[in-house]
Amino acid sequence: MINTITIGFLLLNFLKVLTVDFEIAISKDSLYSQKRIVNTISANTTFIVNCYNLFAQYCSIELNQTSNTAAEIALLFLEGQAPFLNNKQDFIYDGMDYDSYVQQKRNHFILIPSSKDKVYFTVLTNIPVSFDIYLRGSQTMLCPGDCKGNGICIEGKCRCEQGFIARDCSLKALKLEQDQSIKINGSHDPNFYFYYEYNGTSDLRLEISTKDDENETQVYLIIPDLVYLPTTNFFNDAARITIQTPYVRYIDQRKQSNQNDQNSQIPDRLIILLQGVQFSIRLDLIKDESKNEQMKLIIIIVSSVAGSLLLCFCIFLIRRARQNRQMDKQTPEDYEMREKQFTYGRSLSKKEDDQIFTVNNQIQSNDLQDCAICLDPLSNQQPIKNTPCKHIFHAKCIEKWLQKNQFCPFCRFDLKIDNLKQQQQILIKIPVANQVRIVRRNN
Repeated sequence: MINTITIGFLLLNFLKVLTVDFEIAISKDSLYSQKRIVNTISANTTFIVNCYNLFAQYCSIELNQTSNTAAEIALLFLEGQAPFLNNKQDFIYDGMDYDSYVQQKRNHFILIPSSKDKVYFTVLTNIPVSFDIYLRGSQTMLCPGDCKGNGICIEGKCRCEQGFIARDCSLKALKLEQDQSIKINGSHDPNFYFYYEYNGTSDLRLEISTKDDENETQVYLIIPDLVYLPTTNFFNDAARITIQTPYVRYIDQRKQSNQNDQNSQIPDRLIILLQGVQFSIRLDLIKDESKNEQMKLIIIIVSSVAGSLLLCFCIFLIRRARQNRQMDKQTPEDYEMREKQFTYGRSLSKKEDDQIFTVNNQIQSNDLQDCAICLDPLSNQQPIKNTPCKHIFHAKCIEKWLQKNQFCPFCRFDLKIDNLKQQQQILIKIPVANQVRIVRRNN
């Protein structure tokens, strides 16, 4: 907001302050009021204010233009030295009466706290003018014009009564209500001010229309901050209204509310200036059912995605727990079998299986014992197998056993096929010292 306030051509005449024109101070004898009549001969006037905290907590400077010529006046101050332009052509100051400058008022007001240092005030004008300076001291924060009797002063700000606006509650205005229309049809004054106080977080729809074919209506809208009232040169939003092009704006109060002023007793406001003869203005509270439906749909989609992810995560945890339980049940032999990649059971072909085991169903009954794996009696009527270590088992039992084990259940003989093949293919090497050379002799 500060960057949008420009002092324009006034700064062209303000390169540096050469002298201090006068000095005024709060003292015991003049605690509440001191007046100084000033007739300027240049475009800038600088004076010093001494606001001693021994006599007052706050001081106010009021400037009232006494000359009749219309002038642009900017009242600024800086603590410790006069406002100035730096090397980057930036204007340096602590405070300014933005609202009065933008509205080109004849009265200006600035409130400053007490300080041990001198406070330098500078009055910038486009032409030489005459004015009166009033210095007031107080133990509380003062308001401009004492709110003109149309409001109460709360911590340096006027809380205007209904029907009044401006920083000093000096202007009359019509208050807008939700879901109500106000119609204007002809007036001697083409300037109409409207205001709306908002403390909620609803969405609003502002519509301004006209039925006047001959005269156009201009609208200027502002959200009060540094500048309180809209003008033709300073506004947040503006438009030209005709029959074919009404003014429609959506206002989100959640964005307009100032978080720093939540505890303030002065309500936030929306102020509108309308210049026209015939128009109607309406402010509606938006009941956006589609927005609620869209929000419900978004909640459903998000909940579904979150539920699916949670379900997948639970399934992953369950499978992981089952794998951990299976790992806990495995024996050291199972780990050794996995590391050495045993080839029995699942990888033996029928031909290789026949080389290791002998299927024999012609064993005498006296030689048959119980199967050491299932502990059921062996019989020639069931398929049985002999291991290389001469032990007999049910064919299904020994095949299932070898899927997880490599040793015979009886004697712990190594039944791994690679070991058996090595045992069958042992090569006998003759020492070199015992080798005999055989020479065939031809007769």
